Amino acid sequence: MDQSSRRGFTLIELLVVVAIIALLVGLLLPALRGANQAAKTAATKNLLSQLAASCAAFETDKRRAPGYYSVRELASDDNVGTKGSPGRGMTAMENILLDLSGKDAISIGGRPNTNVGTDSDWVKDVSPLKNTPAASQVWVNPDLIGSGTGNYFSPPKKNVTDFTLNTIAGVSQVGTGFGTAGRTDGKTLPDLVDNNGQPILAWQLDEASRVPVSKRADFASAKATSNPGGSRFYWGTNAATLRSSGCGPALTNNTAYSASAAELSLLAEDIGSANGAELETLAAILGNPGNPVLAGGTDLASANAQQIVPGSARGKLVFHAPGADYVYLARRQGAKLFDNQGAGDNTVYFGSAFKNPGGGNFIGSDGKPTSRNILEAFDDVIVAN
Repeated sequence: MDQSSRRGFTLIELLVVVAIIALLVGLLLPALRGANQAAKTAATKNLLSQLAASCAAFETDKRRAPGYYSVRELASDDNVGTKGSPGRGMTAMENILLDLSGKDAISIGGRPNTNVGTDSDWVKDVSPLKNTPAASQVWVNPDLIGSGTGNYFSPPKKNVTDFTLNTIAGVSQVGTGFGTAGRTDGKTLPDLVDNNGQPILAWQLDEASRVPVSKRADFASAKATSNPGGSRFYWGTNAATLRSSGCGPALTNNTAYSASAAELSLLAEDIGSANGAELETLAAILGNPGNPVLAGGTDLASANAQQIVPGSARGKLVFHAPGADYVYLARRQGAKLFDNQGAGDNTVYFGSAFKNPGGGNFIGSDGKPTSRNILEAFDDVIVAN
């Protein structure tokens, strides 16, 4: 065939090909991102399941739940502080990892072998409490967390990260730290992070609290001094993370910086106009939906969402990772659960499992009142032990 009779693509044909390629890329990229996030979520669920199993094994052997310090010490005024004046900032997860993964990483009153290493290998005065005498101070070598033999939990290195404690934006935890002496490189206690690199919260039952639950404060309060006789859980055991304005590699702002922000965490301090809105939400996710009790009203059918509180917990330990949006219980996802019958803005009540936003009962296919799973409204990964 005559060479001159051959022709190339016209401009229109090239544009059509480019448009088809762009369309295919536009269709494939979201699917690939979705598959990648699904894999990360599955890996996080597996990590939390392994952690829960390790905690169960520890409790079987030691006859107590893991945690070097007690829940009430973590929920103390020393550790929690206030919004304007943060405390020492030790998290529940850091405390649990000391027991599960710190067999060779802990020493009392100094490093165990003065002929090996230097004092700068150790973080000194690791405690949620102030003014611990020098001879009783706990020293921790963060490089040894999860290493050695005899540990109950040895997570992948990528899931163990230390975050600098500070009070400025752009850091992952808020607190005064563990004193001025210690590691010269600024390394602190490690936290467990999910497969997006965000800190995993640990909510631990205060087994010393024996007060029968008759109101929300008996189940969830800000810190140990908030409710006479204590509570089952304390928001303050994770205050160092939930007060952060730059959490994890995504620098998520966990604070109540905008009541209208869709990505706002419903666990943010002072999020709602109702006092203790974040504590109501905490009770909603940690409470056992199979054991509702009344804080008001005559019966479950006639009570409103605010009058129904959890009589028991989902578990002694509940591990909580944010979802693909990097936010703990995002407002955008929880808005469908808000109670329209009271001061329910930015609040999810435990009773929201039994009452629709208009105040009516959920009715099952048998025509009788039923409940819904509050956790299904969120993409967070939550595993109870």
